[in-house]
Amino acid sequence: MMKKNHTVLKTLSLVTQLGITMLTSIFMCMFVGLWLDEKFSTHFFIPFLLLGIGGGVRGSYTLIKNASDEEKESDNDEKKA
Repeated sequence: MMKKNHTVLKTLSLVTQLGITMLTSIFMCMFVGLWLDEKFSTHFFIPFLLLGIGGGVRGSYTLIKNASDEEKESDNDEKKA
């Protein structure tokens, strides 16, 4: 039972990290694009929004890959023991 709760909490924390990673990168790039639009009267909002989406996807991919690698290592350690 304890291992099941640990797995659920680990999965919940990963989902939370994914959401925060996506939102942070999108909103930060969006605000930079809006600021540049106001400051210099340009149209940088869409490119910076796309840059934020790309950064969020890359950050999420990295988080998932690291979590997957850690899970594989823990499974290998359990099999050896």
